Amino acid sequence: MKIALCSIGSRGDIQPFLILGQHLTRQGHEVKVASAKMLAPLARDYDVTFHGFEGDYASMVDDESLKKAVGKNPFTVGKALREKVYPIIGESLETFYEMGLWADVVIYHPKTMIDGIGQGFQHKLIKAYVVPIFTPTRAFANPLFSFLPIPRWLNRASYAMVGFALNSFNSPVKAFRKKHDLPQRANILDTPAMYAVSPSLLTQPADYPKDAHFTGLWTDDALTQPLDQQITSFLAKNEKTLLLTFGSMPYKSKTDINIFIREILKHFGLNILIVKGWGLKDSVIDEDDRILTIESAPFSTLFPRVDYVIHHGGAGTTACALTAGIPQLITPILHPFGDQYFWGKLIEHNEIGIEPMPLTKLTTKKLVSGLKTLLEPRFAQHAKQMQSSIIQENGLAVATTIIANHYATHKPSQE
Repeated sequence: MKIALCSIGSRGDIQPFLILGQHLTRQGHEVKVASAKMLAPLARDYDVTFHGFEGDYASMVDDESLKKAVGKNPFTVGKALREKVYPIIGESLETFYEMGLWADVVIYHPKTMIDGIGQGFQHKLIKAYVVPIFTPTRAFANPLFSFLPIPRWLNRASYAMVGFALNSFNSPVKAFRKKHDLPQRANILDTPAMYAVSPSLLTQPADYPKDAHFTGLWTDDALTQPLDQQITSFLAKNEKTLLLTFGSMPYKSKTDINIFIREILKHFGLNILIVKGWGLKDSVIDEDDRILTIESAPFSTLFPRVDYVIHHGGAGTTACALTAGIPQLITPILHPFGDQYFWGKLIEHNEIGIEPMPLTKLTTKKLVSGLKTLLEPRFAQHAKQMQSSIIQENGLAVATTIIANHYATHKPSQE
């Protein structure tokens, strides 16, 4: 099969597609992955053919007006991003349309807006994401609104909000359809959906349609990326290691990160490894022999080497910690809206970690109290049990079977 995987956004949006693409390539399929050129260095770590379009998301993270909009109100985010995002969407649609015409099957992140331009190849399409936000269910409210006290009878209705949010990006889609003489139509297509979600962590809802699936997590086939010598030397010390990272999320707290770090050192016999990423890239960390700060590292290799992790609750980071079998303390940055709190509550429910603590509300007292609980042996035990279940799920193999069955069922008769 010729398979296109299309995504747009930050590292957390594209990496699962790269992992799946690499697995499909190794299964003998012809695979192309399309996303922004800025992510080409990441794509080089995977066995895929990468097609890039112009789009600098790093500059968006640094934009002060966007920082103020993030997490405040989902209905205003589209307006706040319009000036930055519309040109990227226009550029990306050209690439995604080309992929859609070429491929036998298109696996796509709905943020790509392929729904709005893909009616002509709808039979090829499978929505895919790491968060179950596009398939309505009565079992739980839309994860983007998990912090809100939504009554159960409104759970299904909460998923309509996603369509409203996508419609805020309708302008470049309409322009593309006009340019290519495509019919004007609604921006959401009824297609199958795959979610890289572990059914051991979150049970697939009984009211899901037959073509919506929790596949299990998409994790690297093999831990092939080595760690720098500086990291391995630090991890070789006898003390247990706490990993701290906020991924691509900007650090938003009235408390300096160094104060939190000093409190951890004061109360616990832990070494602290800090991965700055985009979120802490401008922070100056006070280092000593118990603290190591690095810009980045391959999470799939790093996480199994540490004992605990504090992070923002992004789906990708949460999945890495689940796969590594380590306890988690999630401090959501996107709050009260966003899926980070959703993952935090699931981690708490499965006793792999404690109740999520939004970063803007985190105090040194809460942090110390939370870590004291997290270090109890029961959390490590439950994390290892979940790790075993996730390995048995084999999410990549499940996704591959779904893709093959979709192609066999939906391919045009002349093929």
